[in-house]
Amino acid sequence: MTPWHRIEDVLRERCVTDILVPGLIDRDDVPVPVFRPQPLVVHVVLDEGVLRLESVGQYDQLAVRVAESVSLGGVEFFERVEEETDDEVAHASWGEQLFGDGWSRLRCTDVRTYTDDGSNPAEGVLKCLALELESRYWLFFDPTWTFGIRIGNAEDMRRWEREK
Repeated sequence: MTPWHRIEDVLRERCVTDILVPGLIDRDDVPVPVFRPQPLVVHVVLDEGVLRLESVGQYDQLAVRVAESVSLGGVEFFERVEEETDDEVAHASWGEQLFGDGWSRLRCTDVRTYTDDGSNPAEGVLKCLALELESRYWLFFDPTWTFGIRIGNAEDMRRWEREK
């Protein structure tokens, strides 16, 4: 795990360049190959290294750690897929969709952490995480979504704040 103060330092020092979401390529009984997201892990790609966000616990906490590169190691679902099936694992780049046209790297201008009794910020374990980028766009990472980590925007963040 990465201590939270180290994660904050990294977010202040580096720029976000992409968001990668892992999933499977479905080639069975479809007219064209289809990407099926499995966002148990999401990588916030930085101009140097990545932040790895992983849904942990009862899939109700977000483990955030600094890593040198994108990896799905340690995620049981993806390890089983690679060992037991011939399914193809891939990553989808969501940066352009989330950041908008013309942005290839964005500084993080604000960070909001959300915690509960199951969180341990000293070890980088949070309930949810929100990042404001210099494009004035919020990214809200919620690990409590049924299908993994939901990547939302400012409205999703406000809705979550109202409901919790």
